[in-house]
Amino acid sequence: MSQYLIDRAFTAIGLLTTLLLCDCSSPNLAIEGNPMPEKQVTVYITSVTPSSAYDTAPKFLKGYAPFFPATEGYALVEFSVTTDGTTVDIHPVTATAYSFAKKAMDAVQNWQFAPARKNGQPVAVRMRMPFTFRS
Repeated sequence: MSQYLIDRAFTAIGLLTTLLLCDCSSPNLAIEGNPMPEKQVTVYITSVTPSSAYDTAPKFLKGYAPFFPATEGYALVEFSVTTDGTTVDIHPVTATAYSFAKKAMDAVQNWQFAPARKNGQPVAVRMRMPFTFRS
């Protein structure tokens, strides 16, 4: 099986898991345009970089939830957390429509992290974050 198909399968499984396990009545869910709950980011963010590349994973510090497009949908975005904790090289992995990916990428662009560390030194890592847009 090609690496592309394997990546797509893992993406689909991750999104399905997110949709099934999301407790929409939880007060810790993001509300559009408001500060993103740290707990929600911690639960759903995953590292693309192998864990052997860092001793301590990046920690979400602050950022805002994306604004919602007019309809419901989802997006999975991938980005790098740099050694200074900013996000760069943000791109969509999959989305129900580009408008969802765009809103998610716009939000992630302004997020701030404590960077990952290896032997006490900050290191850049690649991360993925799913977003489910519900009205």
